[in-house]
Amino acid sequence: MRRLRAALVRLGGLFRKQRGEREMAEELESHLQMHIEDNRRSGMTPEEARRQARIRLGGVEQVKEEVRDARGVRLISELGQDIRYGLRQLRRNPGFTVVAVLTLALGIGANTAMFSVLNAVLFRPLPYRSPSQLVMLWTEDPSQNLREERTAEWDVEQWQRESKAFAELAISDPASVTLTGGAHAERISVARVSANFFHLLGIEPAEGRVFSAKEAEQRQRLVLISHGFWETHFGGSQDAIGANLVIDGVPRRVIGVLPEGFRFLQDASDVWEPDTLSPDWDASRSNRGAGQWFVIGRLRPNVTIRQAQAEMSTISGRLASQMPTSERELGVRVVPLSLQETGANLRLALWMLAGAVFFVLLIAISNVTGLLLARSASRRHEIGIRVALGAGRSRIVRQLLAESLTLAAVSGLFGLLVAWAGIRLILMIRPVHLARFTEIGLEPRALGCAMVLCLLTAILVGLAPAISMARRNVVEAGEGARVASPGISNRGMRHALVVTEFALAILLLVGAVLLIRSLWSVESVDPGFRPEQVLCAQLCTPASMTAAQRVSLYNSMLEHVAALPGVKSSGIIGDIFINSVQEYPLTVEGRSGIVSRSMQFRRDEVSEGFFKTLGTPLLRGRFFSGADGPDSQKVAILNSVMVQRLWPGLDPLGRRFKLGPATSAGEWFTVVGVVGKMHREGLEKEPVAQMFVPLAQDPSRLETLLVRTSSGDPLEMAGAVKAAVQQVDQQVPVYAVATLEDRLGSFLGPRRFQASLLIVFSAVALLMAAIGIFGLIQYSVSTRTHEIGIRMALGAEKGAVLRMIIGQGLKLALAGVVIGIAGALALTRFLSSLLYGVKPTDPLTFVAVSIILLVVALVACYIPARRATKVDPMVALRYE
Repeated sequence: MRRLRAALVRLGGLFRKQRGEREMAEELESHLQMHIEDNRRSGMTPEEARRQARIRLGGVEQVKEEVRDARGVRLISELGQDIRYGLRQLRRNPGFTVVAVLTLALGIGANTAMFSVLNAVLFRPLPYRSPSQLVMLWTEDPSQNLREERTAEWDVEQWQRESKAFAELAISDPASVTLTGGAHAERISVARVSANFFHLLGIEPAEGRVFSAKEAEQRQRLVLISHGFWETHFGGSQDAIGANLVIDGVPRRVIGVLPEGFRFLQDASDVWEPDTLSPDWDASRSNRGAGQWFVIGRLRPNVTIRQAQAEMSTISGRLASQMPTSERELGVRVVPLSLQETGANLRLALWMLAGAVFFVLLIAISNVTGLLLARSASRRHEIGIRVALGAGRSRIVRQLLAESLTLAAVSGLFGLLVAWAGIRLILMIRPVHLARFTEIGLEPRALGCAMVLCLLTAILVGLAPAISMARRNVVEAGEGARVASPGISNRGMRHALVVTEFALAILLLVGAVLLIRSLWSVESVDPGFRPEQVLCAQLCTPASMTAAQRVSLYNSMLEHVAALPGVKSSGIIGDIFINSVQEYPLTVEGRSGIVSRSMQFRRDEVSEGFFKTLGTPLLRGRFFSGADGPDSQKVAILNSVMVQRLWPGLDPLGRRFKLGPATSAGEWFTVVGVVGKMHREGLEKEPVAQMFVPLAQDPSRLETLLVRTSSGDPLEMAGAVKAAVQQVDQQVPVYAVATLEDRLGSFLGPRRFQASLLIVFSAVALLMAAIGIFGLIQYSVSTRTHEIGIRMALGAEKGAVLRMIIGQGLKLALAGVVIGIAGALALTRFLSSLLYGVKPTDPLTFVAVSIILLVVALVACYIPARRATKVDPMVALRYE
């Protein structure tokens, strides 16, 4: 404690430096006067007494230095002096300062912005109680490659009963419902959750309360509303508690308001109600295996994910043994909630981008270090004088490191501006569905990262010049002290820095080109339909409607929409894009008679004009017509994938199949047409088997309306289309209006985001590498002017000098390319999950990137080399 107090007192003395120096001078003067008085009393003359007193006291300045050393703050004081000197040096060399600061600011700012992204998406804990204990539990079927399927209520109850690893389990099911009771119906999102859901997450309502287990069991119609819904529909009034919401024609009473910003993963529902209010709750209780529920669990303290997975595998194996033979492969997969929110591919992409932007910083550091090494040669006289005046090598090294710290600090301040602009850019080009991106910002942790980057930059930038200076021999020569010329060591360091820049640049360029080629490959995929000039809108009819009423309603809507000016055609389908495909049993009439089998396929009901509106080609047969009504023969249109699997090599028209096993009482469908393949799970996934039935024979409550317009921007028709639908029935909400191109493009959002950022980073790296080799060759030419003059005086041709200078740069660039290719071959294999249509070791990519870098190096070397050929031999011979 005493030492700490003394250290604080000494440190505090730095802030009272003038006062301390004055007191020390006064104390020394008093000691001097005391010695003078003693000498005068011994009989000395005043002059002799003063001279002897000074001899006895010693050199005043030397004593002051000893006192300062005794106070223990000399190093800090010298650091302040060195920093002030560093600022003066930056002010004296504005050209060097601008280049160095901008280069480092770009690297520091880009890394700070990228850390802000990582912090928001990966590092920041989820906003729940003890988030590290939260996991998602999925039903999986490895035999069908199904890894994350929802679970049936019965299975969740068994897991809760038998598991010892989990403190509790909760379930959730997001859905869409219709809010009625007003002038127009409104489509809102609802989440049906178990009574312990909010307790498991540790969420307390901002207003009111949550429903209890007893209330949920009694199926009381109680709901909580989101903070946003509370503000938009109730104006943030306390009157919301106890108010009624009419959902699908049934009133619910509001009992609570959730905290602002609350969401579960990507689910930011408007209304949260008990799971027991699910429409098919009673019927689904007996289902087993896959179901409708997302399952979240809280691990008991000290239980690991591996232990929980092992226990659940045992439990699921015991439960699966009680299932039919075809379903005994079902298992359970335990995934940390933090990983579930971001996804493995997003994590990999973000870490890849973080590595790329760190490479940019290393290239920036290499560039500035090269500039400092070149600049150190011009400071030989200054350093020599310092050494002659008594400065040791450690003192010189500390000074250089302090100067680099000053440069890094100034660069860091400008880097914060770059980081702010980078964050704005990332938020602008990001895919809207990426998790937690709205939370990105320059927070204290990001500022701390910037400080660490500044310190790292200062060390790396100042290390090479400091080492170079420490290795030099101090020589006394001529009219003053000077330091020997840079020599082989300095030149070798600069060469190594340029090689490093090119190696890092090729790593970035290879990754960027691979992602660009993947993006091109995905965008070149034919989706199987024409998405341009098509408007999409979701429809939801009242639950009380009969099938006949829905058919009449849909037909009337299509007639009103078709009558609008600018509408070419319109159609209806359940949903144009799908997330996954289930496996169903079906029975087929084939060559060998009736055969039952299981197959993964998608079934959709479509209107008569659907295929014409979408632009899907008819390969055989016919489209649906008005004759395919509810009382007519069951007909179906299949895509070519399903036809090939059911009747390979045969004509499918007129053939029949039915859903279910051969013993089922299902009706037979007759194939009347075959259409082309459509990529409905995204362009990167292979088309799945699909069957289409007439909308009139199987109308659904939820449908997607497609409208092909003559307008270049289909959204211009959104208002008219919505008005036409509302004219038929005001209680049918029209929502999620978008163009088909935008919906299709959303699948490419993450890939475009990754490619865009990596392109920017690669372009910066390429520019910095070019500047680095240009600076090296330019410096080499300036230091070899005398040598070049001698060569030319002895008859060397300009072409030979040009080849010599360019060859020097190309050798370094080639060395960097070779090292970079070796590193890229080792690292790109980790990108395989992010690539499409191109291999991580694609030779064309590596050759193209190598050529690009060598061409850039050639151009960068040519300019100083051309200047070298214009050297006047007579001037060069007099050059020092």
